[in-house]
Amino acid sequence: MNTHRDDGLDYLDIDPPQAGDLVEVAPGIHWVRMPLPLALDHINLWLLEDTDPADGSPTWTIIDTGMGTRLTKEIWRTLLEGPAAGRRPAQLIATHYHPDHCGLAGWLTQTYGLKFRMTEGEWMIASLLWRVPDEDYAGSQDRFFARYGIPDEVRTFHREKGNEYRNGVGHPPEGFEPVRNGGTLRIGGREWSVITCGGHTTDHACLYCPELDVLISGDQVLPQISPIISVWWYKEGLSPLPDYLDGLSRLRTLPAGTLVLPSHRQPFHGLHTRIDQLSQHHADRLDDLRRGFAAVSAMAASDAVKILFPRPLDAMNMLFAAGETIAHLEHLVRLGELEKDTPSNAAISYKATPSMPPHEDIKDSAEDIHF
Repeated sequence: MNTHRDDGLDYLDIDPPQAGDLVEVAPGIHWVRMPLPLALDHINLWLLEDTDPADGSPTWTIIDTGMGTRLTKEIWRTLLEGPAAGRRPAQLIATHYHPDHCGLAGWLTQTYGLKFRMTEGEWMIASLLWRVPDEDYAGSQDRFFARYGIPDEVRTFHREKGNEYRNGVGHPPEGFEPVRNGGTLRIGGREWSVITCGGHTTDHACLYCPELDVLISGDQVLPQISPIISVWWYKEGLSPLPDYLDGLSRLRTLPAGTLVLPSHRQPFHGLHTRIDQLSQHHADRLDDLRRGFAAVSAMAASDAVKILFPRPLDAMNMLFAAGETIAHLEHLVRLGELEKDTPSNAAISYKATPSMPPHEDIKDSAEDIHF
């Protein structure tokens, strides 16, 4: 049974699983939830019923891992020795490199002898970031955000953390079997198509089963909140927003009634509706910046953050907000509506060009749906 909410999506009328438990949401697909030490306090993981091709014995294919914490390990042990004990964990697929999605990939593969699969781009980023020394990671990140005018008190908080990626990720698997866009995986006697998307990360993998009309969307499509689309210190010079919107276009080719299994919040029907909402969200954020530049001749990224995120932000969320703001500013540069000034001894600033639409032509934004 589905329930309809005022955001236009039809949510599964089912309670999320408790820690160490699982709930079946479609034939052979089970929902697992792990806690996160963040404001967004959970991640959804998925266990797919599978069989060993050698002897036909029952196995699990696991999608994503949770963050690399002692608590998450304890919950995995409780789950695999309890409600999921009837099947042997045999395969792990990580949708992307973020710590809540592959933080325990190394531990799970070593502890249970799993085959590990991921897109090549995501595995390379995970492996390289994990190996960056604390001083190099913190220093490079600090210099990046200093160039964009982010206050020193925010940067100090992150400098002291060293390699923040490694803080949430155990040693990544030494090897992997690649999954690729357009490829297929056979899981539980059913074909799953791999659809990769950029923007949130470089090579994020979504999985779609035509027989069940189910999409495991990772962070690409989330209900109620939007995934972070950011420029990071190790990806400076990129413009991730068009990559993200292109990924949404790929997913629009799936049926509108597809059951979406997201990495956060509740499973839902209404894929096309949600794609429209997410696309409009970013269009609105660009218009917010256009209105801001109509009032001033130039601004730094740190000033633009206050336009997109007017509420008070702690140091952690300020980092996320800055990365996302820079992504939107860089998209307007790409469109020719902003020019970027990069002085050697001051923060980068942006100023409007004659190509930017007049203020009166910019529509008022819809309600902000960003978390």
